Amino acid sequence: MIKTLYCLGTIMLFGTPLFAQSGSPREFSMGGTAVASADYLSAGFSNPALLTNYSDANDDDWGVLLPNIYASVSDRNNLLDSIDNFTQSFENVEAGLGLSTTQQDLDDLAASLDALSNKSLTLGVGFGLGLAIPSTSFSAAVVVSTFFEADAFMSIDPADSGRITNAFTDPTIPSLGSEAVLLATFRTEIGLAMAREFEFGGRTVSLGITPKIQNLEVLDVMVNAELSDGLEDQIDDGDRFSDNNINLDLGASTMISENMRLGLAARNLMGGTFAGLSGLYNYKLDPALTTGIAYISGPLTLAADLDLTTTTRFQELDGDDSQFLRLGAETKWEWAQLRAGYLIDLEDNYANMATAGIGFSPFGVMHLDLAGAVGENSYGGSFALSFTF
Repeated sequence: MIKTLYCLGTIMLFGTPLFAQSGSPREFSMGGTAVASADYLSAGFSNPALLTNYSDANDDDWGVLLPNIYASVSDRNNLLDSIDNFTQSFENVEAGLGLSTTQQDLDDLAASLDALSNKSLTLGVGFGLGLAIPSTSFSAAVVVSTFFEADAFMSIDPADSGRITNAFTDPTIPSLGSEAVLLATFRTEIGLAMAREFEFGGRTVSLGITPKIQNLEVLDVMVNAELSDGLEDQIDDGDRFSDNNINLDLGASTMISENMRLGLAARNLMGGTFAGLSGLYNYKLDPALTTGIAYISGPLTLAADLDLTTTTRFQELDGDDSQFLRLGAETKWEWAQLRAGYLIDLEDNYANMATAGIGFSPFGVMHLDLAGAVGENSYGGSFALSFTF
């Protein structure tokens, strides 16, 4: 029975979960800022109103973003280290079970199991593409994105510690209540973003809308210590809930001074709650409201975004809420761009991350963008290739 517990730890290493941030490498490297600072090619992913963020001087008839790839991984609470400690304790017990195993060995094993509680490993991977036709009056874009986010953790039964420590005279460990849990979502979106400028009281305001179709799959797998091989089997079988959803994004932006733009974006206004097959976990796609401000002066852009609402993914998980403050900066040369930023979770459930990136745009036609992020045991990266004609 000890071996089943060891397998649970092994499954956690290979059943890697994830959490992903969407957006282009330019936004990624600028701390995730986009609501007031995105360009027309990436506006459909963040604030459709910025599709009108276009000047005739750019001489662009259309642009294509293909591909946009990003990934992130976070082990903020050192789950992998705790698994290593548990594995070492298990091996010490297994080597001498029924022979040289001591009570201290069992106590260490129980403690290392308890140490797995309230820790999770997250990972995110995504892909996006876009086709935009900009204009100073009416603009449109087709945007497609698909991404996977997940959490893996151990749900520890408090009674298991006593079951292990009391097994000194038994060469086996009694039935355990602890479980390995993998929660994951696969989401694909296809949207048609549209934006137009309007005059209100002498002020020009851009308004945008993105109706979109979503396909969302939820995988929630829980395997008891008695069934340590079941997690990989269930993942391989593709046993997950799937549903289609219609949703809507709205956006607005305006120049409040010669160099200052204010933006507001509301995503997934129609919301949605999707239950996993187990019935124990529900994935929420609540409306999210974000405001942003950007200062643009020649080659310099400074930006800040603030989530006005908290985001909760799996409503049954403690510490799953997030609300981000994003800060970013960009400076440009003729064919090159340098960017940096910082991402702060005001709920303190996710690691704060410093971001940086570079861009190359030879002849103003091909654009190659790279970005990276690093935080407390958390890392991310993004890459995109785009063309404007």
